[in-house]
Amino acid sequence: MEKARFLIGGVVQGVGFRPFCARLAMEEKLKGSVRNTSSGVELELWGERGQIDRYLRRLERECPTAAYIQSVIPLERQDNASSPPDSFEILKSEGRAVRRVLIPPDIATCESCLKEMRDPADRRYRYPFINCTLCGPRFSIIRDLPYDRSNTTMSTFSMCEECSAEYRDPTNRRYHAQPNACLVCGPRLWACDCRGITLAEDEAAIQTATKLISRGSIVAVKGLGGFHLACDARSDDAVGELRNRKRRSHRPFAIMVRDLEAALKVAVLTEKGKDCLMSSRRPIVLCQARSGSGLSPLLNPGLDSIGIMLPYTPLHHLLLEKLEVLVMTSANLSEEPIVADNEEALGNLSSLVDAFLLHNRKICMRIDDSVVSVAGSRAFYVRRSRGVVPQPLFLPKSGPSILASGGEMKATFSITHEGALFQSQYLGDLKSIGGATLYREALKHFLSLYSIHPEFLVHDLHPLYLSTRLCHEVLPNPTETLAVQHHHAHLAACLFENGIDEPAVGLILDGTGYGTDGGIWGGEILWGDASGFERLGHLVPFTLPGGEKAIWEPWRCGMSLAYASELHEEAREWAKRKSKLSPDFDRFLEVSIQAGVKTTSCGRLFDGVSALLGFVESVTFDGQAPMVLEAAARGSGNLPFSVVESDGKILIDWRPAIRKLFAERGRKSPASISAAFHGGLARALGEAAALAAERKGTRRVVLSGGVWQNRRLFSLMIAEARRRGLIPVIHTLLSPNDECVSVGQAVAGYWKWGK
Repeated sequence: MEKARFLIGGVVQGVGFRPFCARLAMEEKLKGSVRNTSSGVELELWGERGQIDRYLRRLERECPTAAYIQSVIPLERQDNASSPPDSFEILKSEGRAVRRVLIPPDIATCESCLKEMRDPADRRYRYPFINCTLCGPRFSIIRDLPYDRSNTTMSTFSMCEECSAEYRDPTNRRYHAQPNACLVCGPRLWACDCRGITLAEDEAAIQTATKLISRGSIVAVKGLGGFHLACDARSDDAVGELRNRKRRSHRPFAIMVRDLEAALKVAVLTEKGKDCLMSSRRPIVLCQARSGSGLSPLLNPGLDSIGIMLPYTPLHHLLLEKLEVLVMTSANLSEEPIVADNEEALGNLSSLVDAFLLHNRKICMRIDDSVVSVAGSRAFYVRRSRGVVPQPLFLPKSGPSILASGGEMKATFSITHEGALFQSQYLGDLKSIGGATLYREALKHFLSLYSIHPEFLVHDLHPLYLSTRLCHEVLPNPTETLAVQHHHAHLAACLFENGIDEPAVGLILDGTGYGTDGGIWGGEILWGDASGFERLGHLVPFTLPGGEKAIWEPWRCGMSLAYASELHEEAREWAKRKSKLSPDFDRFLEVSIQAGVKTTSCGRLFDGVSALLGFVESVTFDGQAPMVLEAAARGSGNLPFSVVESDGKILIDWRPAIRKLFAERGRKSPASISAAFHGGLARALGEAAALAAERKGTRRVVLSGGVWQNRRLFSLMIAEARRRGLIPVIHTLLSPNDECVSVGQAVAGYWKWGK
């Protein structure tokens, strides 16, 4: 008999891994032990060599679905040992100074738990917090490592005798399930009015909330990573009232539906969309809204898509038994993070809701729903949060610990540690007080969980980004700092995500990024990798009249596009109709154009075209004008863009397209012109990419930046690239928007200090 010891790294805590190890040992007739440590899972095996080898093969092949084995490191091996243990045991967890274990994300309720919850004979019948080793809360409740109940927010609930017996039984599905609980000993549910006065408890609370929603009320529901605002998605009155109370006039609301059958009644889903919707991550899936579905048109004003998700907690399933489809939107005040605490909810949301559905399981780390966009057979994240975070990406080898601060809107940070790269959840807009507070909280939580002490700091080139300042609060004296240009970070992130370690052409298209020349970039043709980049070209620049005002008033961008296209009279008439700032329209036009900041932003180009076609002239949320422009597009065709070389740069000239747009506005529908704008831009981008690729001797073209969230442009560009023999490199694990910037920064730092 031999003794063998191993340290297993990866996502191996909170996913039923130790019970799996124990059951496998019994099947292979091995003795020994397994325990959680903050460095990973320690496994000790006693048996014949062949048995141990077979065990290890099965360990990697049959591990639980939510687990991920990154490494199996032999610790020691002793032959002919004389005192093996009597059985295989799960030992008490142990803390270590070095922390390498990976924490699992929150996992949607499994089918086995749902079956028990719906069984009148089961002791957890209709219990809204049922879970097991395969599902339930994880990241949102973990305070510290190793992953034991005492280190989670479940520590305040002492297991009853029956739950304890399950927890100790190796044959039970709840063997060492840390959030294990039941109605006798676990979290409780209650409903209260907007003043906090209790209306009902437990099962009666669910029935109360259901009745209120069915009568048109708005209820704040405490979920896994925070609160949602819920109301009847078929009621114009309820949805309209929610918009009024939340002061959210246009931004679309997500909905939650009972099951896949209900989803197909309200949305057109591809096979890829169905897969995303049904996955254990349970993201919001952006897909085509089905006409005649009976949903309120106020859910998504001006758009043809809908954000839809399935229930991912037992409570959601119980609520949707009688309410087939609900609005389920993040509970927050305008631009602030999602509310997660009971007292905070009662204090901040009482003016928005008619009632609350509360529970007493504390949320340690607030986290929004993830959002996935589906374009044909491809899917990419628009928001990477619950169900995904904190799963890391992996570096080629271990290196120094680096903190990357990310951007300022759609903020995230990233940290490298022991060969892993951790990206935070979506943290929102740092210009809000709540956004900055959440950024601090999340950063300190990540650093504490893994006991990370970063040595190096990477930040955006922009000198005034708040994310840089917030990271300097945590890391005031880094060994060294590195400033990375915004679009270079996009390029580096996408290459890293795809495992490409060589330069490529990048079409990096977004709204705003600080350039190396101090200008506002956003329509860039780059060449490079994590180590550096060259700017090969860009969109022809234009002016942003009024500076930042142009972002919120796209008519200003439209006026500027017309003026730059030598349509001076048309621009003057546009200014006369739209400007309320001055009766001297000629003077206003001249001053605003001349004083405005120059930009190459593709996002602002979309804004201007949306305004010129009469779709959106002022916006209430980021991306509204391009989203409406995309939704309106019908048909095909190509507006005439040109691609030219000037002073060694490849320029994409949109001015012929704007002149054609004005020429056709009276003859063709705005919907057909929108389609032709998308088609013409995709063709020009393909031509520019092919020219850049030929110049550099490559076929790879990276597509990154928030503009690539436009599914029409994305699909057209994929086809265009392939038609030209190019290989598109796209995001699938990260979002193409500014969330990925922190990853690109971290990879650039790794290349400089750790490669």
